[in-house]
Amino acid sequence: MKNNFILITLALFSIGLLFFVKSYEHKPQNHTQAKKNPQEYMTQFFVTVFTTEGGVKNRLSANYWAYQPETEGSTLTTPHLVIYKPNGTLWTIDADRGFIKQAHIGTLDQIDLHNNVVINRPATGTFVPMTLETNELYYQPSKEYAETDQLVVMRKPGLKISGIGMRAFLDKGSVELLRDVKTYYTSTH
Repeated sequence: MKNNFILITLALFSIGLLFFVKSYEHKPQNHTQAKKNPQEYMTQFFVTVFTTEGGVKNRLSANYWAYQPETEGSTLTTPHLVIYKPNGTLWTIDADRGFIKQAHIGTLDQIDLHNNVVINRPATGTFVPMTLETNELYYQPSKEYAETDQLVVMRKPGLKISGIGMRAFLDKGSVELLRDVKTYYTSTH
């Protein structure tokens, strides 16, 4: 009787161990979890880039910044970029989300902006105010160049222009809509 009890206990233990090992082996392993956890992160993040003369070239801020080395970049929540021009004008670019391509932390090679992207140039003595709206934008800070293949809506006083695709040379202050361009004249009051 004692041998039967030991035998039954060992059998139940073996069956339990077998179920444990089998259920552990078949659980999907979450390898993407490591990629979702950033190496570093900050809230209320901002970085300022200066010109060689010591003036402010641009300033990038975000509510949240997370660096992920395996993607060679950082994700941003509500990024806000201000580009300062030597002639006194400035451009701002806002979005819901962003991704900075950076092979090394501290560099800003390219900024990909997504969802509710708004580019704004306030009025100055020489320039009329301009606002551009799109869903995606790719910006290269070193060239001050922005592009998208999405629908873009440009607004100026008394004018609304829409088109698919855009190239913006912010260093020169020029914006080019690429195709299916439509112009609407609006009232200014």
